[in-house]
Amino acid sequence: MKLLLVDDDPIFRLGFCTALVQATDWAIAAENFDTILSETPRQDLDLILCDPAWLGDRHWLRYRELQTFYPSTPVVLLTSQLDAERILQAKRDGISGYLPKGMAITALIPELQSIIAGGKVWSQQPRGINQNFLAGLRRRGLQQIYTNLDQVESYLAQENLPAFYRLVFAGQRRELRTAAWLLRSCLPQSAVFLESRPLTNNDRSNREPGAIIISTPLEITTSNTRWQSSLEQTFIKLNGPLSNATTSSFELEVIAPAKRRELLYIILQQLNFIFNDPQWRNLELEQFSEQCQYSIRNLWKFSAQEFIGRYNLTADNQAEGFLALLNRVAIANTPALNPRLPHNRELFAYFLRDEPLTIDNVTYRLESQEAIARSQQILEHLLLTLANDILQFVLNTLPEPELLKAEIYQPKLRSARAIARFRNDLSWHYRLRQYWLEPKAIFESQYHLLTLGNTGIVVTTIHSPRYQELASLRGIPWAVTILLELRDALAPRVRAIISWLGKILVYLLTNVVGRALGLIARGIVDGAGSSWQSLRSRQVELANGGRKNPLKF
Repeated sequence: MKLLLVDDDPIFRLGFCTALVQATDWAIAAENFDTILSETPRQDLDLILCDPAWLGDRHWLRYRELQTFYPSTPVVLLTSQLDAERILQAKRDGISGYLPKGMAITALIPELQSIIAGGKVWSQQPRGINQNFLAGLRRRGLQQIYTNLDQVESYLAQENLPAFYRLVFAGQRRELRTAAWLLRSCLPQSAVFLESRPLTNNDRSNREPGAIIISTPLEITTSNTRWQSSLEQTFIKLNGPLSNATTSSFELEVIAPAKRRELLYIILQQLNFIFNDPQWRNLELEQFSEQCQYSIRNLWKFSAQEFIGRYNLTADNQAEGFLALLNRVAIANTPALNPRLPHNRELFAYFLRDEPLTIDNVTYRLESQEAIARSQQILEHLLLTLANDILQFVLNTLPEPELLKAEIYQPKLRSARAIARFRNDLSWHYRLRQYWLEPKAIFESQYHLLTLGNTGIVVTTIHSPRYQELASLRGIPWAVTILLELRDALAPRVRAIISWLGKILVYLLTNVVGRALGLIARGIVDGAGSSWQSLRSRQVELANGGRKNPLKF
């Protein structure tokens, strides 16, 4: 089998091709839209998998160019979300099927084989969630219009249709299209949730722990080899365990492991888009630092919008009100988020400006193992911290419908009491970090980074000077550093005094109390000996009839 994957996301192409190659012996090629349309069409393709990657409706119909480019090859949509209108549009355009991203490879392969054999597969059906009466009316009306429109199109496709009937059906087609345009323009759009087909036990066992394991590196669309290597390493770790192996609580624990992996993947995808932006080449040093802060804010905003939009937490995640809310929260979170992302500017400069990293006051070359390991730690901490902050926004700002809990929350955290307990644990952790852990780390010139280890998410400690932060501490955090300094100053002296007092106590016990106890014991022994001799003499006297010195012959 020969497959062509057309997707603008290089990370997804990397993981999908690797997983499919390991499960099958198929020949797979992967390109983005611009590259594939600028090359000569490949011959003997069995199937084309396409992600339209639409923004609004601007790129939605790009798959038509693929149909023109490969007229005899079936095209299948492999994407994240579809609504009812797009599904019907894709069916009318001759698309052979729709498969959602995130399916287990073992479940995906039979579907692909069925399509190659000439079948059509639509793995999900849209189910509308009515936000209000008008939204439900719009959805039901469009479904009825498109059903009738399909019937009219099938009548018009008949070759022996009389001219009168063709004229009538053509008029009905114009009326139906006009009615559909009026409904789309005048009535509000309801959110559409895709109800997945039930997964088998085999699918769940392959999907939850992460079935994609990279054995050989694949080429992705980037000219930076160090960033490419870091992407591959991060992708491998994201498909490993993501459980909490630390002693503290964090927000990622509220969602299921598969959703943690999905959120971290979204953030990594958005970061890859930022790093591939050509504007970085023309920025001066001061502009570069400002752009780094702006990029972190956009990274949070776009990642939150993408993740929230997949699960319909709002009526319309493209609405101006929701986007304005995300923008306000991103701006408000930036001052508190930046101190929790150490060396993010150095990370950007390492990958985008080829600036070496300085570790423990030693500057390492770009390709050194120390610089690669440190950049990987900073990158993983960036992903995990942003994921925690996005989920903090979800927990504190967005409502908690049962649909949301069933989709992304862990089963043990779906009740109101369990969520309240989890929030209380997080609140205590925030206070502990603000008033004790962070001041202590600043005073000790350390950063505690969240990284991905063999057992899950772990804490890695790195050394770095933090004198400016130490000088800016006020209030309780400043008092904590003073207490730590007093403890460091007094602890040796207190230990010396305790040691000296211990020596005196030992001397008194051994040389004074011990000797006194020895004399008392000796007196007791001597007294016991005299009593024994007196008792023995008395026994002898009684034995001789009361005479002390009996006569001897």
